[in-house]
Amino acid sequence: MTYDMRKILYYGVTGVLVAVVLSALVSSSPTILQYVLPGAGPKVRTTGTLIVKVTDAPVPDLKNLNLTIDQVAVLNKTGHWITLDIAGDSKYFDLLKLQNVTEDLAIGEIPAGNYTKIRMRIVSANATLGDGSEIDLNVPPGHADIRVDFEIKPGEETTLIIDIIVDKIMIAERGMSGKPANLNPQFKAIVVPPE
Repeated sequence: MTYDMRKILYYGVTGVLVAVVLSALVSSSPTILQYVLPGAGPKVRTTGTLIVKVTDAPVPDLKNLNLTIDQVAVLNKTGHWITLDIAGDSKYFDLLKLQNVTEDLAIGEIPAGNYTKIRMRIVSANATLGDGSEIDLNVPPGHADIRVDFEIKPGEETTLIIDIIVDKIMIAERGMSGKPANLNPQFKAIVVPPE
Protein backbone atom coordinates (compact mmCIF):
# COMPACT_ATOMS: atom_id res chain seq x y z
CA MET A 1 0.00 0.00 0.00
CA THR A 2 1.53 3.26 -1.05
CA TYR A 3 0.80 6.53 0.63
CA ASP A 4 0.63 9.74 -1.30
CA MET A 5 2.45 12.29 0.88
CA ARG A 6 0.58 15.14 -0.77
CA LYS A 7 -2.81 13.66 0.19
CA ILE A 8 -1.68 13.02 3.77
CA LEU A 9 -0.33 16.55 4.07
CA TYR A 10 -3.46 18.03 2.44
CA TYR A 11 -5.90 16.19 4.76
CA GLY A 12 -3.77 16.88 7.82
CA VAL A 13 -3.58 20.62 7.16
CA THR A 14 -7.30 20.77 6.33
CA GLY A 15 -8.20 19.01 9.59
CA VAL A 16 -6.04 21.36 11.64
CA LEU A 17 -7.57 24.43 9.93
CA VAL A 18 -11.14 23.21 10.55
CA ALA A 19 -10.30 22.57 14.23
CA VAL A 20 -8.75 26.04 14.60
CA VAL A 21 -11.74 27.77 12.94
CA LEU A 22 -14.30 25.88 15.09
CA SER A 23 -12.31 26.58 18.24
CA ALA A 24 -12.17 30.31 17.40
CA LEU A 25 -15.91 30.44 16.69
CA VAL A 26 -16.84 28.67 19.94
CA SER A 27 -14.57 30.82 22.09
CA SER A 28 -15.82 34.07 20.53
CA SER A 29 -19.50 33.15 20.70
CA PRO A 30 -20.61 29.88 22.37
CA THR A 31 -24.07 30.21 20.78
CA ILE A 32 -22.55 29.74 17.29
CA LEU A 33 -21.71 26.16 18.25
CA GLN A 34 -25.43 25.50 18.71
CA TYR A 35 -26.06 26.47 15.09
CA VAL A 36 -23.14 24.43 13.74
CA LEU A 37 -23.83 21.41 15.97
CA PRO A 38 -27.43 21.53 17.31
CA GLY A 39 -27.66 20.28 20.89
CA ALA A 40 -24.02 21.06 21.62
CA GLY A 41 -22.58 23.91 23.64
CA PRO A 42 -23.83 25.67 26.74
CA LYS A 43 -27.56 26.18 27.29
CA VAL A 44 -28.67 29.81 27.02
CA ARG A 45 -30.84 30.89 29.96
CA THR A 46 -34.11 32.59 29.13
CA THR A 47 -35.20 33.32 32.70
CA GLY A 48 -33.97 35.51 35.54
CA THR A 49 -34.77 35.62 39.25
CA LEU A 50 -37.07 38.19 40.84
CA ILE A 51 -37.03 38.66 44.62
CA VAL A 52 -39.80 40.77 46.20
CA LYS A 53 -39.14 42.24 49.67
CA VAL A 54 -41.21 44.46 51.98
CA THR A 55 -40.17 47.25 54.36
CA ASP A 56 -41.71 50.01 56.49
CA ALA A 57 -40.98 53.22 58.44
CA PRO A 58 -41.46 53.69 62.22
CA VAL A 59 -44.58 55.19 63.93
CA PRO A 60 -45.62 55.87 67.54
CA ASP A 61 -49.00 54.76 68.98
CA LEU A 62 -48.91 51.32 67.34
CA LYS A 63 -47.13 48.24 68.65
CA ASN A 64 -47.92 45.87 65.77
CA LEU A 65 -49.42 46.09 62.30
CA ASN A 66 -49.88 42.54 61.00
CA LEU A 67 -50.61 41.70 57.38
CA THR A 68 -51.23 38.42 55.59
CA ILE A 69 -50.49 38.33 51.85
CA ASP A 70 -51.38 35.17 49.96
CA GLN A 71 -50.57 36.09 46.37
CA VAL A 72 -47.93 38.09 44.49
CA ALA A 73 -47.92 38.41 40.69
CA VAL A 74 -46.12 40.54 38.11
CA LEU A 75 -47.40 41.84 34.76
CA ASN A 76 -45.16 41.72 31.69
CA LYS A 77 -45.34 44.18 28.80
CA THR A 78 -47.40 41.73 26.73
CA GLY A 79 -50.18 41.77 29.34
CA HIS A 80 -49.57 38.36 30.96
CA TRP A 81 -49.64 37.91 34.74
CA ILE A 82 -47.02 35.60 36.28
CA THR A 83 -47.55 34.41 39.86
CA LEU A 84 -44.54 34.17 42.18
CA ASP A 85 -44.13 31.55 44.90
CA ILE A 86 -44.74 32.50 48.52
CA ALA A 87 -43.24 30.01 50.97
CA GLY A 88 -46.08 28.33 52.87
CA ASP A 89 -48.71 29.72 50.43
CA SER A 90 -49.09 32.96 52.42
CA LYS A 91 -46.88 35.41 54.29
CA TYR A 92 -47.83 36.79 57.72
CA PHE A 93 -45.63 39.58 59.07
CA ASP A 94 -45.62 42.56 61.40
CA LEU A 95 -45.07 45.59 59.19
CA LEU A 96 -43.71 47.62 62.13
CA LYS A 97 -40.88 45.11 62.65
CA LEU A 98 -39.64 45.92 59.15
CA GLN A 99 -38.41 49.40 60.01
CA ASN A 100 -35.07 49.88 58.24
CA VAL A 101 -34.94 46.18 57.30
CA THR A 102 -36.50 44.09 54.57
CA GLU A 103 -38.13 40.68 54.60
CA ASP A 104 -38.55 38.31 51.66
CA LEU A 105 -42.13 38.08 50.45
CA ALA A 106 -41.90 36.09 47.20
CA ILE A 107 -39.27 34.74 44.84
CA GLY A 108 -39.42 33.11 41.44
CA GLU A 109 -37.76 32.35 38.15
CA ILE A 110 -39.67 34.30 35.53
CA PRO A 111 -39.14 34.90 31.79
CA ALA A 112 -36.63 37.58 30.88
CA GLY A 113 -38.20 40.83 29.67
CA ASN A 114 -39.81 44.06 30.80
CA TYR A 115 -42.48 44.25 33.50
CA THR A 116 -44.83 47.11 34.41
CA LYS A 117 -46.79 46.15 37.52
CA ILE A 118 -46.81 44.02 40.65
CA ARG A 119 -50.01 42.82 42.33
CA MET A 120 -50.37 41.75 45.98
CA ARG A 121 -53.45 40.24 47.57
CA ILE A 122 -53.76 41.25 51.24
CA VAL A 123 -56.24 38.85 52.83
CA SER A 124 -56.17 40.11 56.43
CA ALA A 125 -54.76 42.87 58.62
CA ASN A 126 -54.87 43.75 62.33
CA ALA A 127 -53.13 46.19 64.65
CA THR A 128 -52.06 46.28 68.27
CA LEU A 129 -52.51 49.77 69.69
CA GLY A 130 -50.21 51.53 72.16
CA ASP A 131 -52.46 50.45 75.08
CA GLY A 132 -52.17 46.77 74.03
CA SER A 133 -55.68 46.42 72.57
CA GLU A 134 -56.04 44.71 69.20
CA ILE A 135 -58.26 45.77 66.32
CA ASP A 136 -59.04 44.17 62.97
CA LEU A 137 -58.52 46.41 59.97
CA ASN A 138 -60.78 46.61 56.96
CA VAL A 139 -58.73 45.53 53.94
CA PRO A 140 -59.41 46.96 50.49
CA PRO A 141 -61.23 44.32 48.43
CA GLY A 142 -59.38 42.28 45.87
CA HIS A 143 -55.78 43.23 45.41
CA ALA A 144 -53.32 46.13 45.44
CA ASP A 145 -51.58 47.01 42.17
CA ILE A 146 -48.26 48.83 42.19
CA ARG A 147 -46.99 50.41 38.97
CA VAL A 148 -43.28 49.82 38.63
CA ASP A 149 -41.11 49.36 35.54
CA PHE A 150 -38.32 46.82 35.80
CA GLU A 151 -36.40 44.42 33.60
CA ILE A 152 -35.51 40.79 34.22
CA LYS A 153 -32.25 39.84 32.52
CA PRO A 154 -31.44 36.21 31.65
CA GLY A 155 -29.47 34.46 34.38
CA GLU A 156 -29.44 37.51 36.66
CA GLU A 157 -31.20 38.45 39.90
CA THR A 158 -33.38 41.55 40.31
CA THR A 159 -34.80 42.65 43.67
CA LEU A 160 -37.98 44.67 44.07
CA ILE A 161 -38.43 46.33 47.48
CA ILE A 162 -42.03 47.30 48.29
CA ASP A 163 -42.48 49.95 50.99
CA ILE A 164 -46.03 49.56 52.30
CA ILE A 165 -47.17 52.96 53.54
CA VAL A 166 -50.33 53.10 55.66
CA ASP A 167 -51.82 55.90 57.70
CA LYS A 168 -50.74 54.37 61.00
CA ILE A 169 -51.66 57.47 63.01
CA MET A 170 -55.23 57.35 61.65
CA ILE A 171 -55.37 53.61 62.45
CA ALA A 172 -54.22 54.30 66.03
CA GLU A 173 -56.62 57.24 66.54
CA ARG A 174 -59.65 55.40 65.13
CA GLY A 175 -58.79 52.23 67.05
CA MET A 176 -58.51 54.12 70.35
CA SER A 177 -61.86 55.80 69.71
CA GLY A 178 -63.50 52.42 69.03
CA LYS A 179 -64.28 53.25 65.40
CA PRO A 180 -63.48 50.81 62.56
CA ALA A 181 -60.18 51.50 60.82
CA ASN A 182 -59.18 50.85 57.23
CA LEU A 183 -55.79 49.66 56.03
CA ASN A 184 -55.84 51.75 52.79
CA PRO A 185 -52.17 51.19 51.93
CA GLN A 186 -50.04 53.23 49.57
CA PHE A 187 -47.01 51.59 48.01
CA LYS A 188 -43.59 52.70 46.90
CA ALA A 189 -41.48 50.31 44.86
CA ILE A 190 -37.69 50.39 44.58
CA VAL A 191 -35.95 48.30 41.92
CA VAL A 192 -32.49 46.95 42.72
CA PRO A 193 -31.14 45.82 39.32
CA PRO A 194 -28.51 43.11 38.86
CA GLU A 195 -24.96 44.20 39.61
